[in-house]
Amino acid sequence: MENYLYFRKIRPVSSSVTLGSATQTCPVFTGIGTASLNDDIGELAAISVTSAAGAGTGNTNVLFTPTTITPTLAYSGSALNVATGTTHWIEPSSQAYANGVLVLDGDGTAGGYTLATGDIVTAYWQPGLETAIMYPASALKGIKAVNDGKTEVTFASLKGDDTDDALTFSHANGNFDVVAKMINDACNATPVGKLINVFDGHGGQQVSYDSALADAAITLVEWTLEAGY
Repeated sequence: MENYLYFRKIRPVSSSVTLGSATQTCPVFTGIGTASLNDDIGELAAISVTSAAGAGTGNTNVLFTPTTITPTLAYSGSALNVATGTTHWIEPSSQAYANGVLVLDGDGTAGGYTLATGDIVTAYWQPGLETAIMYPASALKGIKAVNDGKTEVTFASLKGDDTDDALTFSHANGNFDVVAKMINDACNATPVGKLINVFDGHGGQQVSYDSALADAAITLVEWTLEAGY
């Protein structure tokens, strides 16, 4: 019997961007970890557009108020035409998302919305592809300082192959020892056989197994997995 170590990446509850020009390509969202590793539209539970001056155009079906947002966006029968300050909800699954950048379909597409300068686009996050991972304590291979502000924790691949999986923690300079202690404490927690929440950064929170989180000042958790998961 052994402990299982659980990690979840830093993701916000929501993040908003403001359009600087009339384009369907939004600015990159902030507070989402490494932007280049954000390309799973399944992480987005909902998308809203708030009209800055009533200049945008929504497809017919998004001009209704929502009755539910998750797990599936559903609209009521009361129309809400685009006007200054109105908020309209868009189904995420048909939109494009890569490198932390959302590209919306125009109003000519079902569920689309043609954006105008000054519009505010807000995305709402939910657990998605590869935002959480868990390893048995016995899979721990090593902990090393990449540099003064980054520590790499290596686990044996969950596939059982030769290539290891690497989890990288960015933290305040000089805190390698604190991160290493956090991992060690989780592996050796008693009674043995528990699921240990080592680090959870989802939903704007940052929770860890012990006080090491606050001491380490972790700002980012990312991982590189063996191909083929």
